[in-house]
Amino acid sequence: MLWVSVKKLNKVENNMDSIIEKSLSINMNYTDEIMAFYRENQSYFDNFDNINEVETIEEIILIKQKYCEALESKAHYRELIVVLKHIFILLTKIKSKSQKHDIYYERALFYEGIVLERQKKYSQSNHRFKELLIIDPANDTYKNWYQSNKEKNLDNSKSSIEDIAVFIIVFTSLLGSYIFGKAYTTILIIGFVLYIGTFFYTRVIKKKAT
Repeated sequence: MLWVSVKKLNKVENNMDSIIEKSLSINMNYTDEIMAFYRENQSYFDNFDNINEVETIEEIILIKQKYCEALESKAHYRELIVVLKHIFILLTKIKSKSQKHDIYYERALFYEGIVLERQKKYSQSNHRFKELLIIDPANDTYKNWYQSNKEKNLDNSKSSIEDIAVFIIVFTSLLGSYIFGKAYTTILIIGFVLYIGTFFYTRVIKKKAT
């Protein structure tokens, strides 16, 4: 039984070596080419649990990261998230063993930040860009993404406040006198203050944030 398992493992490793060798002839900068190659061999790329050879893992990570680039360009974000999870698992296998680990980790973190932004998860995205700015504080790309996320997150807060304010104004104008009685005027004023406050936010607070 053990002999069968070893034989099966060797077969997987040999097939993977053959696929990686084949990848050398693929132009990784062509989206359609890398996507076709990856999907043709996906059963091998996704079956990496028993692969522990550092150089092989490095090659798999590189191919997966190029595939992530292709997925991002096609806006296939759900699949991109799955592939990124694979990459982070593979990265744990080569931590402290590979000189390429830090480079690959930074790139994976960058794409994770991008896909979270595309899903409008701006706060989560910025957690990644904060970490990236710790790694490379002078990187303008990371700075721009971080600032953009911050502004979009603030805009979401502003939009939510506006929605609440409009609801208070409309609801109170229509039914306030029956429901709130003497407090009707106070609640209506609160609604207008919230609504006007969003304009103050836009002109003053947002400027401070930038």
